[in-house]
Amino acid sequence: MRVRELAAVLLMLLAIRSVPAAAQRTGDRARLVFTVSGAYIGGKGLWAVPDQPVQDVPPADTFSLRRAVRSTLGASFSGTYFPSAKLGLTAEAFLIGLGYEDSCRRIEPGLSAQIGEVCRSLNQRNSAAAVTTSIGGIFRVASREFISPFVRAGVGVIFTNQSSLMMNGFDNDGVQLLIYDDKKHTRVLPAVALGVGATAAFSRAYHMRWEVRDNIVGIESITGATAGAGLVPPHETRFKHLWSILIGFDVILERDRGRRY
Repeated sequence: MRVRELAAVLLMLLAIRSVPAAAQRTGDRARLVFTVSGAYIGGKGLWAVPDQPVQDVPPADTFSLRRAVRSTLGASFSGTYFPSAKLGLTAEAFLIGLGYEDSCRRIEPGLSAQIGEVCRSLNQRNSAAAVTTSIGGIFRVASREFISPFVRAGVGVIFTNQSSLMMNGFDNDGVQLLIYDDKKHTRVLPAVALGVGATAAFSRAYHMRWEVRDNIVGIESITGATAGAGLVPPHETRFKHLWSILIGFDVILERDRGRRY
């Protein structure tokens, strides 16, 4: 009788041990995360002035001018704390670049060869270094699974070190013609970030991360022509949608361990 009881107990133990390990435990869940990401930021048109006079004496030469935010590469550094399983608080610094691509087309009468050289010199790309800093929230699902999708939103400011208004050109002898002046080169303007992405838990200490983000940043934009060259143009703050793709990795500084049951 005892042999039968022992055999029954052994069969029960074997049946319990035969349940797949995945059904007996849950994965770790990140609570404190440091993230480093590389980014591609798409370009966007900024402003256009179709009839800007650039000479004080008649017959005046006129330029059709355009400026766009050019596509570039950037980097993001952030920290996130999850007080609960799904909701987290995040702070980030994002090197967004914000370089410009200018174009000029000369409009008749176009009598001066020197002015033509200046217009051609304006067809160029300009580098810049703009940084957004933001705080916000993140909502994630399946935080203990291998793939964990998330959405995030943040508000902050953008710091720019190059004027989006100022424009100057040069003739072949290096003589400068100031098209637009700007008394203020560095600006701090509002910024908003909205993103959706996912993390993949390749190890307990490191996760891969990818995200598609809409960076809504305030940029000063020209709204019309001036009476001549060298003046501060009329302008206003416009909000531009700069889409970006971020790929990086998370360093897990603190986590909730999975459970066995």
